Amino acid sequence: MNITYLGYNSFLEHKRGVENVIEFQSTAFEFKNRYYIHLGGNNSIYRHQNFICFSVKKTFLWPLYLNILLFKLKKKKLIKIHSHSPLLSFVYLAKTDILTVHDGMYYQAKTSNHKFLFLYSLVERVVYCKVRMVHFISEFTKSKSLYPVAWKNSIIIYNTSHFESRYADLLPINILGINNKALKVLCVRSIEARARFDLLLEVAPLIVDCGVQFIVAGKGPLLTKYRTQVVEKDIKNITFLGYVTDETLIDLYHECDLVLVLAEFGEGFGLPIIEGYLFNKPVIASNVCAIPEVIIDQSFLTNNTTQEIVHKLKSFKNLPRLKFREYYDQNFSSHLILDMFRTLYQSIT
Repeated sequence: MNITYLGYNSFLEHKRGVENVIEFQSTAFEFKNRYYIHLGGNNSIYRHQNFICFSVKKTFLWPLYLNILLFKLKKKKLIKIHSHSPLLSFVYLAKTDILTVHDGMYYQAKTSNHKFLFLYSLVERVVYCKVRMVHFISEFTKSKSLYPVAWKNSIIIYNTSHFESRYADLLPINILGINNKALKVLCVRSIEARARFDLLLEVAPLIVDCGVQFIVAGKGPLLTKYRTQVVEKDIKNITFLGYVTDETLIDLYHECDLVLVLAEFGEGFGLPIIEGYLFNKPVIASNVCAIPEVIIDQSFLTNNTTQEIVHKLKSFKNLPRLKFREYYDQNFSSHLILDMFRTLYQSIT
């Protein structure tokens, strides 16, 4: 059996999230060929690891090109389609075999105050009618989707970390250059409004005297804004690193004392939470979205107020000393998630 994944970004660009998930899912089954299609700046073909990748140029004719490409692939080979893009599945004229839903289109649009909400609602509802099986990454994601309650062609499979097999046991190096006595708090997030870095900039000055150092890894539309505010407000204990490589991120996880995940909406799972557990680190996170579903214990949740976040960090040593790596192994380990995807792929052969 061959498989085609529909996604968002080129594998040749900096990637996080969906692209890593697709790479992992593709290892769950002995596919003869693996294809990957995404929208891009030009029409091109390239290879990435075991994938043959197609970039479809974003012009007004891209839906036509997408259908021609998929028709040619399906005509030559027995191909199943696993989509991570509702939009690509929407314009594809035939049925998609599996659709992975990270966050419902309408839910994301509504919480982001997008215009023309009815269009997002229409696309999402139509897509569910064109899919043989819908995979949700959490109960929360399913509950916030427009997927009909009475329908039975859905499954919930959690995410895992692609760091587990390749990097989890590498020894760290001292890349931070921070006093070992400081409490090192790592935030791995896309730098955007929903990640509530505005709160972090309020919290940091209040606990600088407590020896708390915040390290932020991630890129996003508000990176320059927050970097500028750190300088203007003379905040000494926050470092925005921007995009970092996987190897650097592994070292950051190894070296930190605590992982902090702040969110407001659109957090369908919370990958940095389980990555923290993979490296046996405690995680404090906002009590919103799918986070309570993933967190190890409710005492590690915080409301999105400056006062409560400060209190949680100051009383960090009083939180339960739990077996974070064991919790990861029992709930999110690669072999568990791979078994679930293997069964899913076998069901569509």
